[in-house]
Amino acid sequence: MPWSPASDTHAAAKPWKPQSGPQEAAIRASFIPELFFGGARGGGKSAFLIGDFAADVQEYGENWRGILFRKTYPELDELVTEGKKVLFNAFPGTEYKVGSYEFRMPNGSILRLRHMETDQDADHYMGHQYTWLGFDELTNWPNLRPYHKLKATLRSAAGVKNLRIRATGNPGGVGHTAVKQYFIDGAPEGNQIIQDGQSMMPRMFIKSRVQDNRILLDADPGYIDRLKSIGDEQLIKAWLEGDWDAFVGQYFSKWDSTKILVQPFEIPTDWPLFGCLDYGEASPTSFGLATVDFDGNVYGISEYTRAGASASAHAYEIARHIEGSPWTGGRQPQQVFADPSMWVKRHLHEYSPQSPTDIFQEHGVMLKKANNDRINGWRVMNDYISAHHIDPGLPQRPKLYFFNGWNDSAVDSIPSLPRSKTNPEDVDTKANDHDADRVRYLLMSTFTPFKWEPTASPPEFAGKGIIAGLKNAWEEQQFEYA
Repeated sequence: MPWSPASDTHAAAKPWKPQSGPQEAAIRASFIPELFFGGARGGGKSAFLIGDFAADVQEYGENWRGILFRKTYPELDELVTEGKKVLFNAFPGTEYKVGSYEFRMPNGSILRLRHMETDQDADHYMGHQYTWLGFDELTNWPNLRPYHKLKATLRSAAGVKNLRIRATGNPGGVGHTAVKQYFIDGAPEGNQIIQDGQSMMPRMFIKSRVQDNRILLDADPGYIDRLKSIGDEQLIKAWLEGDWDAFVGQYFSKWDSTKILVQPFEIPTDWPLFGCLDYGEASPTSFGLATVDFDGNVYGISEYTRAGASASAHAYEIARHIEGSPWTGGRQPQQVFADPSMWVKRHLHEYSPQSPTDIFQEHGVMLKKANNDRINGWRVMNDYISAHHIDPGLPQRPKLYFFNGWNDSAVDSIPSLPRSKTNPEDVDTKANDHDADRVRYLLMSTFTPFKWEPTASPPEFAGKGIIAGLKNAWEEQQFEYA
């Protein structure tokens, strides 16, 4: 049943106006195909998304079609509230369809609100056509696969200009690292066009600041003081200042997929092979096949993950995984390091107590007790993930790599692991740490850690007047993008 404010059907339009500062700059940057507006909490991000969509409703009418995503269904209510506030006032007669989470403007423009919890959910929209895409709280998604996948829906047969994607978010969340690498690291100050060799669509980061949200601060003068009262210095930097380099819960904040992921290759026969195993009965079992080159670089070759299977089933499938590897010639690993708890005997069979190790041995998978020092293990792992100066004059590189496309579970789970709230030196044991555990076993049982020194923090927000200059420069370049 459509819903609209009956009293406003013939009311005068009250166009939404962005607040001066970063929000206004973000709206003026409509010529940039991809833009991320984020930073401090309370920076006016949701209002920006609705306002950015509204900016072209009048010009394009029924040819202007937008879709705005949140991670979960309950989170849509906040966008509904903001949508009614902006769209009902700007376009009197706008209807909101309650059952379908859809705004319909009188001239035919449509804005849909949708939730998308998994990568696979993005597939439901691949046949659609939109002129505007929005992602609210982008850091709530563990990776950017749905974001990139939905770029294919951004098209227009009616010649609509300024097709664009807009996203918002705060530092932190499971997707912190992915967002930071894609939008922030290339221009930490923001307000610069980023163009790399992987994406043909130029993008920009504009830093939102709570100090610029006068609507919020006038309505809630104590908001900033409450943020300061949380006590955690790093969390204050992230939430109040929008500092993407502050401690925000991600343990492996230096993970950089552009450096860590490599194309698969056939492993030389003189490189040693290793296995690493985190066994779970109720929880998932994670196994990885790995090697090390003569410079001490570690390569995760492939992985096996499964939940809800018996020890015998896991052992059988892992043995087949080793034999069937296309990158190792079926060679057996020299050692398979496993959680020491696997040596505890229990009634896995009805006849006599057996340990999981006993069952794996029956299937030809010989295990060795791993060093299970968690705190030092995470430090070692961070050393391997962090970029180092391998040789003077050469780019910084990590010492741990994963074959792209063969380690999806590890690549998704490891960079998003949060710190423990009770012990910041440890990862949260309630998180999906099974892939990280087996990598830790491997590194702690075989290799030597490296030391890394952090770089300086990025400068502050650049200020006003930059977007207009960028637009002029952009138009002079006459740059075309796919």
